[in-house]
Amino acid sequence: MFASGADGPPARTTRIRGALRSVRIGALSHLDHIRSYYEALNTGDTELIASHFTEDAVHYYTRLGPHRGAQAIAENARWGAANLDGKWWYQHGIEQGHEAVIEWTMTWRDPKSGERRLNRGTEWFRLRDGRIAEVRAYHHGDSRNPRGDLLGFDFGERDYTTMDE
Repeated sequence: MFASGADGPPARTTRIRGALRSVRIGALSHLDHIRSYYEALNTGDTELIASHFTEDAVHYYTRLGPHRGAQAIAENARWGAANLDGKWWYQHGIEQGHEAVIEWTMTWRDPKSGERRLNRGTEWFRLRDGRIAEVRAYHHGDSRNPRGDLLGFDFGERDYTTMDE
């Protein structure tokens, strides 16, 4: 991590919904950077989403092939926001060295039925130079447990996102 001052990298400016915000990317913790990425996901702004990644980043999934490159990752997220009314929620995270892991919740709308849905999973991140270089997204769901919830775990009691919110 870089500290503020002459030894750190120059501040970078990111456009967020028409307002300029200066962010010293190297000074953010990995989890702060990932929280910022999750906020960007919910805007559907491909430039903002892509700015969180290295150009050669790869996003792996359990249900579809990988997306390679910051722009491809951002386009997939924009598609989810626009076509599924997708919203992503950072729930909990741990970081160590150049890696971080989070639990997430995604709320979305089934395009066929219009039914509101919720999925849960975990993502493992590898970061390089203050940006996301790799995401390994784990989500399990089947006909018995399509949301991938932990069976018997009280999500509401533990202050996780639920369909009641």
